[in-house]
Amino acid sequence: RCQPVDIPMCRGIGYNLTRMPNLLGHESQREAALKLHEFAPLVEYGCHVHLRFFLCSLYAPMCTDQVSASIPACRPMCEQARHKCVPIMEQFNFGWPESLDCGRLPTKNDPNALCMEAPENASAAEPHKGQGMLPVAPRPWPPGTATEGRGPNGLGACDNPEKFQYVEKSLSCAPRCSPGVDVYWSREDKDFAFIWMAVWSTLCFVSTAFTVLTFLLDPHRFQYPERPIIFLSMCYNVYSVAFIIRSVAGAENIACDRENGELYIIQEGLESTGCTIVFLILYYFGMASSLWWVVLTLTWFLAA
Repeated sequence: RCQPVDIPMCRGIGYNLTRMPNLLGHESQREAALKLHEFAPLVEYGCHVHLRFFLCSLYAPMCTDQVSASIPACRPMCEQARHKCVPIMEQFNFGWPESLDCGRLPTKNDPNALCMEAPENASAAEPHKGQGMLPVAPRPWPPGTATEGRGPNGLGACDNPEKFQYVEKSLSCAPRCSPGVDVYWSREDKDFAFIWMAVWSTLCFVSTAFTVLTFLLDPHRFQYPERPIIFLSMCYNVYSVAFIIRSVAGAENIACDRENGELYIIQEGLESTGCTIVFLILYYFGMASSLWWVVLTLTWFLAA
């Protein structure tokens, strides 16, 4: 059944209907768009004028109600694109992907094997638009990520479903953080890390708070070059609060999200308020403390 082309890279290429699954086995346009996006730098580079059209003919092949099969590009277009783009890809240690094997495409367009010829309105050579950009080729799925197959519920499947949860919104697999599931570290290691961070963050908070209170009681007592130490203490005081929040609230409430009733470690997005707050505290006050270290060393140098 034909459906409108929704892949951004394939809009306005001469046809607007496609069919899924495509010629590479992708079940949805969203899945195809994710894989096709890996070729975006090569398309921007402009190694072949018909590269975008050729790629779209495989990832979002033309569909028409008159025939029951998808219509890809013809083999000569594939061979021309391979001939022009392979030297560029080899400069960055990439090869022509096996999934784009030209031998699987029809040699020419005829009633027994329909295929699309190169558009006549773009026959001239196209200048290189992204001379310094790095072309990338499709990469194999890393361990633990979603495989090409589909699970029984229609969602993507993970190589190790006992330890990884498939996340629909990112089309990838994330480590589970449910109680009793140990993906990268053992329960003993995680308990030790929890106690270690809780103890040292508490000691840091108490010691830096004492330093700041001492300064507030008699601000004129602390002049340069000693005063940056006070600002360092303020930064580390707030910095330690992030670890204390994590210890009190629990790792599941800070670093985990839920999908289909299963907890998984957050990989992206701002859905978790706790994770966002902890990140902002660690990032900004960590950077501020580093800057105050620089100021402290400069004041010591000037006072020497």
